[in-house]
Amino acid sequence: MDLQKVFLNLIVYALPIIAAGYSVVGIKLLKQKVEGQFNYFSALMFSSAIYALGYFLSLNSQNIEMMILARDLANLGVIFIPTFGILFVSQFAKVKISQPIKYLLVTLSGGLWILYITNPIHHLAFNWVELIKVNGFSVASTSKNIGYYLILAYYIVFLLFLIVTLIKAYQKTNSPSLKKSYRFILVSIQVSWLAVLVILMGGDKYVDPTPVVILYISAMIGLNEVKNDLFELEINRWKQTFWNIGEVAFLINGDAEIICMNPAARLFFAGNKESVSEILRILNRGDHKRTPVKVRTDETIRWFYVNKNDFDLKRKLVSYMLVDFSDRHQAEIALKESEEKHRLLITQMAQGLAVHEVIFDQTGNPVDFRYLDANESYEKLVGMKRKEIIGKTALEVAPAMDKQWILKYGQVAMTGQPVRFEFYDQFVGKYFEVVAYSPRFKQFAVIITDVTERKQAEQEIRYLSYHDYLTGLHNRRFYEEELERLDVPDNLPITMIMADVNGLKLINDSFGHAMGDELLKKSARLITEAVPKNSIVARLGGDEFIVILPQTDIFQAVEVINDLKAKTSNEKIDAFDISISFGCEIKESENQDIQEIYKRAEDDMYRHKLYESASIKNKTIELIMNTLYEKSCREMLHSRRVSEICKAIAIEMNLSKDAVNQIGAAGLMHDIGKMGIDEKILNKVGHLNFEEWQEMQRHPEIGYRILSSSSEFSEMARYVYEHHERWDGKGYPKKLKQEEISMQARIIGVADAYDAMTCDRSYRSGLSQADAIHELKKHAGTQFDPEVTRIFIEKVLTKK
Repeated sequence: MDLQKVFLNLIVYALPIIAAGYSVVGIKLLKQKVEGQFNYFSALMFSSAIYALGYFLSLNSQNIEMMILARDLANLGVIFIPTFGILFVSQFAKVKISQPIKYLLVTLSGGLWILYITNPIHHLAFNWVELIKVNGFSVASTSKNIGYYLILAYYIVFLLFLIVTLIKAYQKTNSPSLKKSYRFILVSIQVSWLAVLVILMGGDKYVDPTPVVILYISAMIGLNEVKNDLFELEINRWKQTFWNIGEVAFLINGDAEIICMNPAARLFFAGNKESVSEILRILNRGDHKRTPVKVRTDETIRWFYVNKNDFDLKRKLVSYMLVDFSDRHQAEIALKESEEKHRLLITQMAQGLAVHEVIFDQTGNPVDFRYLDANESYEKLVGMKRKEIIGKTALEVAPAMDKQWILKYGQVAMTGQPVRFEFYDQFVGKYFEVVAYSPRFKQFAVIITDVTERKQAEQEIRYLSYHDYLTGLHNRRFYEEELERLDVPDNLPITMIMADVNGLKLINDSFGHAMGDELLKKSARLITEAVPKNSIVARLGGDEFIVILPQTDIFQAVEVINDLKAKTSNEKIDAFDISISFGCEIKESENQDIQEIYKRAEDDMYRHKLYESASIKNKTIELIMNTLYEKSCREMLHSRRVSEICKAIAIEMNLSKDAVNQIGAAGLMHDIGKMGIDEKILNKVGHLNFEEWQEMQRHPEIGYRILSSSSEFSEMARYVYEHHERWDGKGYPKKLKQEEISMQARIIGVADAYDAMTCDRSYRSGLSQADAIHELKKHAGTQFDPEVTRIFIEKVLTKK
């Protein structure tokens, strides 16, 4: 067997994988070091990766020049491996090395590498170098010089430093886990001495052990760090679970060494005089059947339930959590020793506790009970002073007490069977959870807990699950459950009335959702007031409501709908008329499907909505324009002038009379979307900032949504949407260009710009007509349609 050939193949194919492995480990653990120290371990891994890569390239070199360059790269890793190895070991073993020494080591390594790569001085390492092809790879045949043995000496220094430092650290530490890490590295590096011996004896001319040993040392150090990193990951996983809990929690390894503890555990061990092993021996007694254990801390005895779990079997990590139940344990002892009255009361417990003696009549029936004792919490919860009730009977304290309470508590005192229940005390306005038990014959004790917040939260959750948060009406879930309950023959005929608020989306877009919410709330109130008291009124979602009227025939249904229409016909929300479309259907026989009745009622409602909604939308759009003009007189005058200019341009372009009227209307409403813009922005004195300008750029889109909701204005909606687009495609909101923009929008754009330029603003004076014409010509073909601009300047302005 050609040993050199086998060894060479093994090295060549393994080197890229090794280099990649070192790089991955170095990157993965780059931030593992703490306390602001430089990560010398990652530097060591990167140096090893550079060496492996350089060695790989040298073996694949095609000529001597390429091989020398590759060897120079490998030498960079070779020279810095012991430097960063020394610094890493000192960091790992917590041995301080001064900054000047660190800088000296790095400087010497860098200088040595520069010395070696500088021709012809690099021959300090080798007297001569020849390239020999072996099994398809390039192998250097060399005659070693003093420089090579200097590097060997540097590695020997590194090995000796590593051995001495780790032995001292091993002797100094008391941590078994650290001892294992130090021992692992110490044992692993001893093979390096065999390589040194082979080199000194000249055996490396047959098989060069240098790369294997260098990479082996780095691999063993890296393996140890990866194991420590994985161990740290397990520690962090434990911390995520146990760090912030209020109970004592800590983690031990296979050597019964505490490796991590939460803040509660630090306080626990700080106040404990026993050794850790003694405490663990005590705690291990309670790891079965929830047996409590007793531990003395700070001259006091504490009782704990012990939860012990194998957190990581592979690494032999065991997690302990101690649940302190000392107060409860003391309470149990006190309750069992009933003859010691004052020990029965646990004054520090949050629950109220009171002890009573039952009073019987001559026939043996309980007729009253007397207060024997009570703690401070009982006083606070029920609002009665202890000194005012002790020795008195229940009927003396509360003469109106229900006799059933006396019978219930008498049963507990006589049978010894405890009871637990919740009730609302109307005298103190609180919900209580009560546990009653018998500490001795003919006596009973009650433990009361204030559960008012929990009960109120439950009631709130129950309310929200069946009610609409905005209107307060029942929601769809309640409607579906109630419909199923009411759909029985006894309730026939069942009338279903669908209601839909007209124009809600238009109001939301124009005046904001706050106004829309007010519209929904007022509509819900009007519907509720107009229908009979036994009706079920629910909001199905959006702008739809439904009314269920059991045992209501067609005549009664018509009367209800007439009342609904009368109630809502003259109502307003601010300046808006409230318009609600109604539909109705009746289930008269048992074999009719209630869902089909619902569908018919919905269809009937939509039939009414078709003609009612269009009218209200047109009125709303007119109101929106008026409201906008009220907001800003400047906008009103501007819109009117733009409208006149648009019509004048359209006439000169020989458009039809209908088209001229339409473009005039579009010009009048081109800024209707500003209704959705904050009034402060519309009337701001001075220039708009970036955020305000972005908000202002939304007005074409808002205007489009408003106008497109009405069939009468739907065509003009497009012109309004595009009136800020530019001929060169740099406008907004769609960045349309040239003929992609409608002709009407291009006309509005010219008219809008001209009026804006010639009118005074709070922050500038308007331009003269000549200056405005100059600006229009300047931007014709970029901002404006050149043909529309020409017609406006040459024909409209000339006539004007």
